[in-house]
Amino acid sequence: MNIVPAYQKERLENTLLFFSLEHYKKTKRYPSQTALYKYLAFFEFRYLEKTGIMPLELRYRAMKNGPVPIEIYDKREKTGAFSTVEFEQIKTKAGHSAFIVKPNGKFNPDYFSDAELEEMGNLIEIFAQQWIGANEMSDASHEAILAWKKTFKKQANAIIDPIDNFERGILSLPLESLSSVEERFLTHRKIAELAG
Repeated sequence: MNIVPAYQKERLENTLLFFSLEHYKKTKRYPSQTALYKYLAFFEFRYLEKTGIMPLELRYRAMKNGPVPIEIYDKREKTGAFSTVEFEQIKTKAGHSAFIVKPNGKFNPDYFSDAELEEMGNLIEIFAQQWIGANEMSDASHEAILAWKKTFKKQANAIIDPIDNFERGILSLPLESLSSVEERFLTHRKIAELAG
């Protein structure tokens, strides 16, 4: 995502805010950067499986702890990079450096469809628990996100191609054998290529 239209930027900012705010409301702890990255990856890849479209169109890198959205990761230390969240560097009890994500703003649901809001809410219900930490979320992403598995197996830290989230080699299949989700993905991908 090289050029981010204003609407897409607002969607991203509100998604960051939603997950950091709702996680805090349920757990009374700010999410770690890793937890936020897993929320984003689950949102995008689960939604991709259901609809054929990644709602935020972020690029992910197949890192050891699961998919990491590069556009967020690369800006986390830059002051003011995001208007709705702040990445704060802290020292853990073990003395390591880590980032937590603090919400800053009022969530605007108008940027999302009902299906997207439902998916985001489902992820909070699943993962915003006192006993679930970033490690558990990372482990879950390793199991659930096929595109991460395929990419990490080929080359750690490589860019994840969302097409790898489909079990079948959909590029080589005849059009009539594609599911509606697969067809929508390929159509969206072709439009993005032509626009880019």
